[in-house]
Amino acid sequence: MIRICRSRHDEAGVAFWSHTLDVTDILQDAGQSDEEDATVDVEIEGVMMKQDVKMVSRLYWRKPDIEALYIIADKAPGVEAGIFHRAGAPRIPRIRTDKVSHREPPRGLPRCFFREEYLSALMPYELEELELVDYNIDMYDFQNYNPNAENDDLQDMDTT
Repeated sequence: MIRICRSRHDEAGVAFWSHTLDVTDILQDAGQSDEEDATVDVEIEGVMMKQDVKMVSRLYWRKPDIEALYIIADKAPGVEAGIFHRAGAPRIPRIRTDKVSHREPPRGLPRCFFREEYLSALMPYELEELELVDYNIDMYDFQNYNPNAENDDLQDMDTT
């Protein structure tokens, strides 16, 4: 995606996908949201059908900006049909829920990945067990970023 955005001279897209790559690389699998398989009723062209979905819960400890980042990133395969070619089984839709997972975070993350409320509620030994790394990365609010718009400017992107 970074390469595609560069070729389009889409600076906002380069910034978004570069940041998403950095965050994902640091979080690894253990820092990703919990998902549960489910079947829901959906209406397709006036016909009610059952559809398999992934119900995605929020991680209590994780900063909300990270969830917002992944909400945008999850839309990309549908948005960028020219880039992501469908092969094999159809993509299973992901539905974000209000369910909050209290699964423990992985060790060795930067402090900026955590909700301050979570960290301040920990006992000193629990905070030490997190083994927070001694660096942070800039966290951005991409809430107003639209991956559908070409050549978006960066004015709606805030550093938090």
